[in-house]
Amino acid sequence: MNREIIIPIISVGCIYIGNTLYQWSLEGRKDIDWTHHHLGTFGVYIFCSSILFFTGFFTFAKQIIDLLKKNSNNKNNDNSNSNNNIQFLRNIKVSFNLYLISITILFLFCLISTLLEITKDVGATLIHHGQYNLLVLSGLLLFYISTFTIWWTLLRYFKFKQIIIGFILFFILLFIIFEIKNVVIKKDWPIGIDGKKFMFFDKNDSKVCKISNDFIAWPSFIPTGSTWIVAGSRECPKDKGFSNLDYDNILHINCPSNNNNNNDGDDDDDDYNEKSYTISPTFFKEQKEFGIFTNDFKTFEKQYKTETFKYNEPVIIKDETVMATCGNKTEIHFQNVKKVSAHKRASNFNEPKLKFSTNSSSGSNEKEIKIKTMKKEEKSKPIDILFLMIDALSRAHFKRALPSTFETLQAIQNKGESRVFQFFRYHSLKPFTDPNTIAMYTGYNSLNYDYIDKKNGIASSSSSPLTKHHHHHHNHPFNWQDNPMFFQSFRNDSYVTSWIYGLCEDWFQAYLKTDKPENSIDHELVLPFCSPLAFPLERPFGIFEGPYSIRRRCLGNKHIHDKIFDYINQLWDNYYDVGKIVTATFMDAHEGTMEVIGIADKQFNRFIKEDMEQNLNDTVLFLVGDHGSHMGPYYMWAKGGSIEVSMPLLYIVLPTWFTNKYPHVEKYLLENENKLASPFQLYDTIRTLSTFPEFGGIDVFDPTGENRKQTKGLLGPIPNDISCLDLGIPHDFCQCKN
Repeated sequence: MNREIIIPIISVGCIYIGNTLYQWSLEGRKDIDWTHHHLGTFGVYIFCSSILFFTGFFTFAKQIIDLLKKNSNNKNNDNSNSNNNIQFLRNIKVSFNLYLISITILFLFCLISTLLEITKDVGATLIHHGQYNLLVLSGLLLFYISTFTIWWTLLRYFKFKQIIIGFILFFILLFIIFEIKNVVIKKDWPIGIDGKKFMFFDKNDSKVCKISNDFIAWPSFIPTGSTWIVAGSRECPKDKGFSNLDYDNILHINCPSNNNNNNDGDDDDDDYNEKSYTISPTFFKEQKEFGIFTNDFKTFEKQYKTETFKYNEPVIIKDETVMATCGNKTEIHFQNVKKVSAHKRASNFNEPKLKFSTNSSSGSNEKEIKIKTMKKEEKSKPIDILFLMIDALSRAHFKRALPSTFETLQAIQNKGESRVFQFFRYHSLKPFTDPNTIAMYTGYNSLNYDYIDKKNGIASSSSSPLTKHHHHHHNHPFNWQDNPMFFQSFRNDSYVTSWIYGLCEDWFQAYLKTDKPENSIDHELVLPFCSPLAFPLERPFGIFEGPYSIRRRCLGNKHIHDKIFDYINQLWDNYYDVGKIVTATFMDAHEGTMEVIGIADKQFNRFIKEDMEQNLNDTVLFLVGDHGSHMGPYYMWAKGGSIEVSMPLLYIVLPTWFTNKYPHVEKYLLENENKLASPFQLYDTIRTLSTFPEFGGIDVFDPTGENRKQTKGLLGPIPNDISCLDLGIPHDFCQCKN
């Protein structure tokens, strides 16, 4: 069998196998845990298919080019042949041309069918995730083509020996530079505030969790902003827009004139300039049309009543979300609107309205439980709580991607008015949101453990003092009485609550399959993030648009995170004289390049350094990640990625006067900075704060303190040799290697 037959067969075989492997990589399920466990396998499928595609199409294309060259040579030879051979050569030429046409048609067929096959799934969901697969495949193919082009160019101008020597010298130089930088990065990776270090292992105690330090932190080698070629500008558009909602809650709409209309187009011009505004816009009708409306939105559908009004003049908006409309153009605004009833309810810090008593089984001998209160001259309001949760951000990447914010935390520590506590070994439960946020918000254990964990006794570890109140849902179904939201532990006659969720999702329905606790949240902000500007209707979780995109996330001329900070500032002003508990979720780190969160550094730094500076003396600030980056090649293929995904961000900033008043608080927080801990301990920590007089003086859901006597979280002792088993962390995700 000659070369002209073998090469097309090999090429078609490579392309066919490549297509098969790529289709295998598209397998999807709604089970996020299954998806994360198979990311590595999908990566291998895509990598192998990329090699096969390149090999198949390259050999195919080369065969066609060689045939075209041969055909050109045959034409030149025709002129030099005698008349006797002309008819014979013509017959060969016809056969040759038919073969060339057949090969070309086969090549085009394979190319078109492959393009159709790999673009069949361009979804961005757990079940249909082809958009992400296609991006990885395209990147690999681009790398192969670039490498081949460089080699081909070098071979045209240099001898092979010269190229090899050049490459050897280049790679030696590159290796030296890499090793020098890697030494610097490895030295810097474990360092935190005040130069304290992440403890990989304890030389004096072999039982202490040992975490590997033998890895390369690849993201530290990538220059900031390196994705701009694909992702575009990091800044939001500078256009002022046609509407604005001022600090006095007044909406202004100024539609631009239509300069393109002619004299006979008055009606069109009127339509173009038609002004209206919609309060509490939900966009659920549009989501249903595009098939992206999910069951967890049904609660919002009942909760919010959308109304549209014609705009004639500046108008006071009493709702928190409003959509301004000019013809077919829309803009979204949101604000914090003070609720007089909530403010009045929360104005009883010094004279509690809540009453608690002990109950005996017989119903007699009830005793009133005294709340630890403070005199008005000591303190007229409780310490505020600001809980900033940045989805998919590790401790290491926080320092790497938000250097200005990290430096501000160090400056706050140096100034001395607040104490910054960092928790190096804070360990997530899984590399995705569900179990981590459920644990940190409610203390509930929603994990499904495998046979090995159960055999090791992880289910029975809930009887230990650290975890005895964490119920597994197979044995104890979730309920709000046993597992209240952490902010429910605080007195609602002293605090106003706000829940800001920077994603179009009802967290309570999506993860707990239940409605939020009744009357537990005074200000819930979700609707702005359901706008098609933030949550695209066609591909809400796409690569280039939406909350998981590798591009900037803007609403109008501001980043979404910046608008959230504006909202928090407004809430702080509206309720300056009562307690505030604000829980805000940011999605900026939830994408595969690990670059987008860096855009937020400027605004995060400004918010903490400037906006909150005067408030930190009366605020406890939590900077929290639910897990590290769980998208992209660093997580899928690098050892450092698997470590960072399990070690999320956790900083707690407390007023110095508070830690001076309660030295045991500072003692335990410092002792536990390098102890293994989980989201369960974070939940316990916040609930423990509720028992201090400065935070209300009682845990509303455990007024006697008997149920949680041993569960102080980071504010109590944690054994040096505490293990993943003790904390309920599954064995296949635990980073302890001993």
